[in-house]
Order: sequence, then C-alpha cells, then structure tokens
Amino acid sequence: MTEDRELAALLKAGNTDALEQLILRWRSRAEAYAFSILHDSQAAEDAVQEAFARIYALRTGLNENCSFSAYLFTIVRRICIDELRKQKHTPDLPGELPDMPVQSAEEEYLSRWERLNHIHLLASLNKADRELLLAFSIEDKTARQIAKEMCLPEGLVRVRLYRIRRKLKGMNKDEQ
Repeated sequence: MTEDRELAALLKAGNTDALEQLILRWRSRAEAYAFSILHDSQAAEDAVQEAFARIYALRTGLNENCSFSAYLFTIVRRICIDELRKQKHTPDLPGELPDMPVQSAEEEYLSRWERLNHIHLLASLNKADRELLLAFSIEDKTARQIAKEMCLPEGLVRVRLYRIRRKLKGMNKDEQ
C-alpha cells in the first residue's frame, strides 16, 4: 500500500490516480469529521467534496512532507466553519431598533484612512509573513498549531510573529 506522502508527491506532480487513492482512503473519515461539526450528512459530504476539490486545485503547493490527513482535516474544518457561519441568522428582535448614530465626515475620513493604512501595512509584508500573521490574528491559531501546519519549529513561529508585529509597529510610526 502506498504511503500518503508518496501519493501527495504524485498528486503534486499531476497524477490524478493518486488523488483517487487519497479520496478512497480518507473520504469516509473526513465525512464523519465534517458530520461531527455540521450534524448534516449532505452538508458533510459537500464539505469533503469541496475539500478534495481545493486540494486538487492547489496541488502544486502541497507539502508532501506534512501529514496529508492533517492538511485534509484542516481544510474540511475551515469549510465546515464557513458553512456554519452562512447558516447563522440574525435573531428577530421585537420592536424597531433606533437608527445608528451617523459619524461626522471627519470621523468617517479618519476611520477609512486607518483601515486603508492597515491594509497597506499588511500588503507590504511578504507572503509567508502575511500568512503567519493572518493565521495567528484572524484565524486565532496558536503558535503550536501554525508550526504544525507549516512544518516549522514552534520557536521559529513565535520569533517570526514577534518580528512581524514589531516591523508593522515601526512602519505604522513611520507613516504617521
């Protein structure tokens, strides 16, 4: 039986038979995992199908030295979380809500300038640093989780995050 790492390397090279073998090997476990999150068998099946489609689409970026199952289950989890977010509806509130206070033109300008400044600062980072910062800040992952997913030592992830934040803070001061 071929190892997952070998199949991932073959998939990265464009071998669709390797994808079929990975699907046969992992689909039922991935669907069970998705079902444990979504509690809907059809939605779980759709999530796993989407995960394998993403893996195929991004196959050239696969790291065959990392665990394929961890990669697959991370993608499935993210898809399930996105699905749960889509399903959430805002509750109906009794009565009418008061109008939101309108910001002054100056406040609106400053708010927009600050938002654009943050976007500019993020865009100035290299891709690896941006991915690290977004995983830590937006996805709320720990340094240990990021290290495992990116196949990096945990200490290196912590140091890089510290340096990225220090760099952004310095860049932010320079532009003010």
